Amino acid sequence: TLNSIANRKRKGRDDLGVEILRSARAVLKKDKLDPASSSSRAAARVLAGDVIASYTAMRSYLRKVKNCIEHVDPHLCNNTGLVARLVDYEETWEIGARYVLDAPMLEAICDIVCQVREVERLAPELTTMIQDCDVELFMVLPRLVMLCFLSEPRAKRVELVRSLLPHRFGPAEQSDAAFWKVDPELKGLYSSFKETVRIISASLPSAGGATPESWQAMVWEELVRQAVNGERDCGAPKTAQKVARDLLRSVETWSLELQRH
Repeated sequence: TLNSIANRKRKGRDDLGVEILRSARAVLKKDKLDPASSSSRAAARVLAGDVIASYTAMRSYLRKVKNCIEHVDPHLCNNTGLVARLVDYEETWEIGARYVLDAPMLEAICDIVCQVREVERLAPELTTMIQDCDVELFMVLPRLVMLCFLSEPRAKRVELVRSLLPHRFGPAEQSDAAFWKVDPELKGLYSSFKETVRIISASLPSAGGATPESWQAMVWEELVRQAVNGERDCGAPKTAQKVARDLLRSVETWSLELQRH
């Protein structure tokens, strides 16, 4: 194929087929038909849009050079305009193959991005890290992914964690990805998370009208703030602060494993 012949700056893959483009178009069509989902599927639109944009750019380039074919170097890898568009095509379509073509994975990405946006509201420092591409961001994001997974291990986001840590998941018991068997250490981390939420919730001062759900929400907010900003004195009893520190240190171990994979 053209990419395998001319794209010497990347892998020159010849296995990125038209099904990726079809999936990207289907994603954009679905969002157009369902405007109510626009905010929760922003990540899907960006990924699908990149696939289509690189395809459109390649078509535009080929239409342009057909009128001046004598200026095209027969050694195709020497044509900088062609190579630049092939590099863009391969980068965006590789991402599309992994995240757009695979519908459950795309839903997982959208789910995680929505969670990260919510964390930005709780910890504005995360927004600054994202805008600046701060190196700390690449330590914080895996922590947040793990915490989001622990908060709802049967949500769509499980597919992302499973893809990054396949050795920690066994075969599915049911067709729903939410029921993947997990390794005992991961189950232990989930148990620690639940126990930490319980202990900290019980340590908070009682207030009229407060519900267990509101306490859990407060604990969650504090955990993600500490995941972004590091350990801090949150005003809770020392026992509660200790279990929070212990949990976040355990999460850090798993976040490093995510980064390795």
